[in-house]
Order: sequence, then C-alpha cells, then structure tokens
Amino acid sequence: MDLPSARTNRLIIIGALAIAAALFGTAIVVYLGNPRTTDLPVAIQEVSPVAQSTVVLQSDVVVDLAAGYTAEIDINGVPIPEDEITEVLALNQIRFSPGAGKTLERLFTEQNCVRVNYWLIVQGPLNTQTYTWCFDAN
Repeated sequence: MDLPSARTNRLIIIGALAIAAALFGTAIVVYLGNPRTTDLPVAIQEVSPVAQSTVVLQSDVVVDLAAGYTAEIDINGVPIPEDEITEVLALNQIRFSPGAGKTLERLFTEQNCVRVNYWLIVQGPLNTQTYTWCFDAN
C-alpha cells in the first residue's frame, strides 16, 4: 500500500483546520445570539418575557427560581401583591398575569422593567438580593 503524498497530507490538514474554524465561528454566533443564560443570578433559572424581547400587553411575567428560593416582584415600580401571584410549587415559579381588577390590567406600552427581590427561604427576606430586567410590550 502506498503512503499518501505530502500534498495529500497538507490538503487533509487544511480541510480539518477549515472545518474546525467553521465550527468555532458557528459557536461564537450562537453564543452571541443567546447570552442571557449567563446573565442570570444562580438563584434565577429563567425569566419570561426574556430581557430585551417584545411581547403583547397581556403577557405573563414569570420567574423560575432555583430550589430553596422564593421571591416578590414589582413591575415598573408597582409592587405586585402576593394574592395576585400564582405560584407553581412543583417548578418553583412565580407568575403574574395582568388582567381586569388586578394591580396592572396590562403591561405598559413600550418598555417594562421587572424587579425581583429573592432570597433563600431558610435565611428569610432579611437577606434579599435583587435582579432587574426589561422588555418591550405593544
């Protein structure tokens, strides 16, 4: 059996490097398109609407917390009362749905900012931390 020529080896190496560069470039584009996951505190697994997104005025505001945490929210500086928050205990989520007769009947047109005051349940609210994000509604 004949060994590949030096030229063939160079072409194989150049092809492998080109594929590696393309994969690396794709990884960078994907990361830059979705950096929000690294911007959240450890205690908050996900928020909805996603920061800097655009949603409809009746969209729910959801905070998915890590196990062992609880939270309160305010939207555009307006505290949301506990009796208007839906807790999904199995997922450790809190959810506010704007509607008739509630503190907010709908989100504000254009920018909305949500502040989450969260804490470890065992430590109590004296050790509260804060996370804020904004999104648009129309």
